[in-house]
Formats: sequence, C-alpha cells, structure tokens
Amino acid sequence: MDLAGDRAALAAALSNAPGVTGYQFRPGTKQLQAGDAWPLLGVMDRGPGLVFEATWRVLVALPTGPKEASEWVDAHTEDIVDALTPVAFVDRIEPVTIPDGDTDRYALQFTVRSE
Repeated sequence: MDLAGDRAALAAALSNAPGVTGYQFRPGTKQLQAGDAWPLLGVMDRGPGLVFEATWRVLVALPTGPKEASEWVDAHTEDIVDALTPVAFVDRIEPVTIPDGDTDRYALQFTVRSE
C-alpha cells in the first residue's frame, strides 16, 4: 500500500479538472479558493489476504455565496469525476461544511476508492 503515491495521484488527477487545483494536503493559505481540492484518508478496509484497501475523501472548496456555489457544482462536478476516474472509483458525492479561517464554508466531498 502506497498511501503517499495514492495521495499524489489523486492531487495530480484533480488538477486535470478545469477550475480545480489539486493539492496533496490542505492548502496552507488561511482563505481557501473555490476549486482548491485535496484528499484525506478515510477508511482502510481489509481486502483479500493481508492487504488493506484505502477509501479517500476528496474535498473541493466551493465559492462562498450560495448561488455561486450551486452554479460551480453544476459546472464542475462531472469534470471532477472524469478527472478522478483514471485513478479512483467515485462512490459518493455530498456537500459538507469545512472550517475556513473564522468561518465555515461548503465543499463537495467525493468518497473514492482505488480500483
């Protein structure tokens, strides 16, 4: 299991989606920008034999305004799924809130696993 390699592959794949910048870790900037995206390790399940299979949560920051966030999701979700497809299978997509400085903002959370 190469978690660092998986993280790097996910970040690189995310950067192939228009309007998205993939990072291996959450960007260190205080204020996130719409389209900033990074993977977080989720569950590690026992696979065949002694192998563990990683499930990742990929977070993509959305614009702060509700209308702008909705329009961004409409315009970019399919591109993000297409960009992730070569490296991971997208199981689920859901809106979540994430901390951003002194406030919370919305993000899309993609639950993905290696194929």
